[in-house]
Amino acid sequence: MQQIPVIVISSSREGTGKTTLALNLAAAMWCDGYDVGLLTNENNAVRNFMQKRRELSKQYNIKMPFPILLEETNEFPQSANEKKVIIADIAATDNQQCVALFGAAHTLITVAATRDDLNWPMNHPYANVIWQAKKQLASKNAGFLNWIVVPDQLTAASDDFSSTLGEMAKRHGFRVAPSLHFRSAFQHINDGYCAADMALFPEVLPMTMADVYARREILTLTDFLWR
Repeated sequence: MQQIPVIVISSSREGTGKTTLALNLAAAMWCDGYDVGLLTNENNAVRNFMQKRRELSKQYNIKMPFPILLEETNEFPQSANEKKVIIADIAATDNQQCVALFGAAHTLITVAATRDDLNWPMNHPYANVIWQAKKQLASKNAGFLNWIVVPDQLTAASDDFSSTLGEMAKRHGFRVAPSLHFRSAFQHINDGYCAADMALFPEVLPMTMADVYARREILTLTDFLWR
């Protein structure tokens, strides 16, 4: 049986836009034909997204794809679709408990909104989690940690730390993904849909130019993840 790839989304603190990214990434994946499992703890934003999405589907009588909430089913259900992916949205308070998941994931994404989100002293808890995940991989001779940092401008007013990302990447050993800029379109999750959904249902979800840009950014990120 082919192993389902897991994309873990994390950060050193709360409020960096992890859940917003997780849901937008999930939408991009199911628009590309994937069954998407979403692994997340109790999360008001996810619950609101699912409820609003159900209401939207009923209101317009449209069949919208939904992520499979794995905390409810505990396992990915069987289906004929061979394209499957699991997206894990990890709360900052749970990083230490998820070291094994970090090390076993297809890709580990760290969301950073400011320079301080990557400015870790040697004893920083998040830096220690990454170090433990790397040691786990090394002990199993399983290669390197496919670690990606996404500069997320959803919660940052500027990209004043972007010039130092290259230096930090060399120091910590991650790849820098294309930045996500401040686009109101990413916040459509509050209404139960994402920018990637809008191309599927243009009759009820008309796109603005901001939505087009947001969709392009997410699709560029998905290409980067699999590269």
